[in-house]
Amino acid sequence: MRKRSRSNASIRVAVSAAVAVAAAFAAFGPALATGSAGASASTANTVLIKGSKKSPLKFVYPTTIVTGEELTIENKSIPKAIGPHTFALVEESLLPETKPARKKCFTPQHICKAIADWHGVVGEGPVTKNPARAGKAGWDTEGSLSKNGDSWFTGEKPGTSFTQRVTAAPGTTIHFMCAIHPWMHGSIEVLPKG
Repeated sequence: MRKRSRSNASIRVAVSAAVAVAAAFAAFGPALATGSAGASASTANTVLIKGSKKSPLKFVYPTTIVTGEELTIENKSIPKAIGPHTFALVEESLLPETKPARKKCFTPQHICKAIADWHGVVGEGPVTKNPARAGKAGWDTEGSLSKNGDSWFTGEKPGTSFTQRVTAAPGTTIHFMCAIHPWMHGSIEVLPKG
């Protein structure tokens, strides 16, 4: 019986943490996605954001892409049920791999808070930059706690998408995450043309 009680307490803490993170990003709502809302990406160069209350939230993504090709991020989840998302390029060492790291992710000096800053969020104010751009035009710059990275915020509408070219150098790997759901992350290797 105690074990179940602890389990329920753990679930409540996890849900409370997720709600707090989603509330912190709720300020993003007024500045909905600036990508082509409702567009349906049909190429292999697509990152799908999938999941619901019944199935795990995750990125479904290609493992490689050729530099100069377009990469589309498409939200297939239901924002009203699970909240919006970010697709943010971050340095690999900052990906929150553990529960404690994910729990602290939206506090000062952690990457989720930094991603909100890249989008121009002050306190619980609205997004003023979407997408957040850094470096050259396109997907090429991984951010850190002291340097902005490329990022897109999906907003609250279902079915939003955003497309831009991958301009990262061949031979590099771009690492990405969702600041709102920090267990969601992945990487794509950038290949040379031809």
